[in-house]
Amino acid sequence: MRARHFEITYCLNDSRRLFVQPDSHMTDDDAWYYACLHADVGIWYGDGSTELREHAQMAGLTKVRWEELP
Repeated sequence: MRARHFEITYCLNDSRRLFVQPDSHMTDDDAWYYACLHADVGIWYGDGSTELREHAQMAGLTKVRWEELP
């Protein structure tokens, strides 16, 4: 399997951040998870992605976006 790399951007307290994450696939939920790890805001193990996003947003993490790099 070919290595894939994804650029993930997010804002933390209105400061834009960017990093590259290797993975075999990426979804919006995955990107939020990785952004939480990268921003060191901690992970919320709730019932799903809604709880993780709410936790992230309360910590100041917003505007998570991702795209696959060529």
